Amino acid sequence: MAEGRIRGLGSALLDAGTSGVLDEDERTVRRAFAAGSVCVAGLAPLWGSLYILNGEIAAGLIPSIYCVVTFLSFAALHRWGGWSWFRLSQTIFIYVLPFALMLTLGGYVLGSAVMIWAVIAPLGALWGGMSREALFWVVAFLVAAVLSGAVQPLLRTSNELPVWLRTLFFVLNLGFFMSVVVWLLYYFILQKQRVLDVMRRARALEAAYLQEEVNVRQSEKLATLGRLSAGLAHELNNPTAAVQRAAGQLSATWRTDHARVLLSEIGLDEGERDLVQDHLRRIEESVVHPPALDALERSDLEEALTALLEEAGVAEPWTTSPNLVSQGLRPDDLERLRSRLRPEVLPGTVAALASFYEEASLLETVEEGSARIVGLVGALRTYSNLDRVPVQSTDLHEGLDSTLAVLRGRLRGGIVVSRRYAPDLPRVEAYPGQLNQVWTNLLDNAIDAIDGDGSIEVVTRRDGGGRAVVEVTDSGPGIPPDLLPNVFDPFVTTKPPGHGTGLGLNIAYGIVVGKHGGDLTVSSEPGRTTFTVCLPVAGAGQVPGEVEPEAHAGGPARQVPLDRGGEPTPGG
Repeated sequence: MAEGRIRGLGSALLDAGTSGVLDEDERTVRRAFAAGSVCVAGLAPLWGSLYILNGEIAAGLIPSIYCVVTFLSFAALHRWGGWSWFRLSQTIFIYVLPFALMLTLGGYVLGSAVMIWAVIAPLGALWGGMSREALFWVVAFLVAAVLSGAVQPLLRTSNELPVWLRTLFFVLNLGFFMSVVVWLLYYFILQKQRVLDVMRRARALEAAYLQEEVNVRQSEKLATLGRLSAGLAHELNNPTAAVQRAAGQLSATWRTDHARVLLSEIGLDEGERDLVQDHLRRIEESVVHPPALDALERSDLEEALTALLEEAGVAEPWTTSPNLVSQGLRPDDLERLRSRLRPEVLPGTVAALASFYEEASLLETVEEGSARIVGLVGALRTYSNLDRVPVQSTDLHEGLDSTLAVLRGRLRGGIVVSRRYAPDLPRVEAYPGQLNQVWTNLLDNAIDAIDGDGSIEVVTRRDGGGRAVVEVTDSGPGIPPDLLPNVFDPFVTTKPPGHGTGLGLNIAYGIVVGKHGGDLTVSSEPGRTTFTVCLPVAGAGQVPGEVEPEAHAGGPARQVPLDRGGEPTPGG
């Protein structure tokens, strides 16, 4: 019972000035100030009684009076509030009373350096964060110390306290002073450390905020670009398809009608017409599949055909012979034509065959170009995926192929792309447009790494946990070991200054791990760098698991050569 009342009284004293204070730091400062006042006031009667028992009654009354006044101040504070007045009165008391004790006992030495207790006044102001007030009390302490020294000759030269007691008080006073100073220094060091920790957290938050802002802006730019691409692809889809259909129909109509007109204009008989008609069909096949000739073979054939044409009386045979060689016509073929055609129709027939080949080649170029445009538009529509629902069942192979098609302009020179797709790779619930951004970043980095000469391998498989795995491997020089642990951090890049932002892999990591609950890892050594993407089949947003190593599925790798336009050939 008594212990509970004592605890309740102590709690009431410490919380007397904290009523209505919401700031936790301010509450701590007030409670510490109140605790210090309680401790000093509690020890004051013991101190005063020692003075009184040794004959210094006046000196003994000063600490006792301070004790009574302090607890009355606590009662007033609890009843009426007024923390500022309480703190000011306590500061004045703790400043004045030590000097009063020293003057009463006979000076600095006879008073056992009791004036040191007055230093609590500026230290208390520092504790409360009031630097100007602390400076005032320091100046006041120095002034009081100087005045005490000035009046020292007027004070008595001895007192009733025994030497051992004065010595004990001297040690206690200095020990108290040093303890307070060390404790305050320790407190301020902790506060400084706390401020530094806050500053570090603030810098980390600022960096995270800047990174998030970069990601948001990048996402906005990509979204805007995706919308523009999707809109452009949609607008181009119908006219390009119409061009492709028209080119095919025009080519078919032209071949039929133009061949009939040519044959009628030359004036061939029925046997000659069948012979030339058969050769026109050979020309149509050679337009689609031109003969494979090196420069030396072509030159020899052109020279031989030029000589035969000149013997047959064809005008300017050197302009016609390259065309005939491209048709696949050999000297033996021309000899058969000469033997089976009348001499008067041979020059016109040769000119008609050359004209037919040139016009057929132009139409084939139109068909091929329109088909390529239609393929690009389709790949762009697949790549953007903005006209579909955000989360859907996604075919990873389709996304990889469309990304390769979009990047075909960079897949030129000595770059060889091989694809090894697992036939049993499941579809995944994902954001297809965002996954296409991942494939773009990984493939774009692989293209930069091999610098126009090397190989890129794209592998898909299932791991032991049933997840879909996509691996992009290049034959570049590899990632430096010091950068490898931080390769997914923002602004980390192996590219020369001005050639990379260091955000591509960071964005890809955020999409795979943050948006799809997958995993993105990298392994690198000179000549082989592999980025591995693991995606859960069930859906986006799941917690990624650990990838179990497993042999690649899908059979042996197939080398996919690039056509003249740089696009991977079909069949991946």
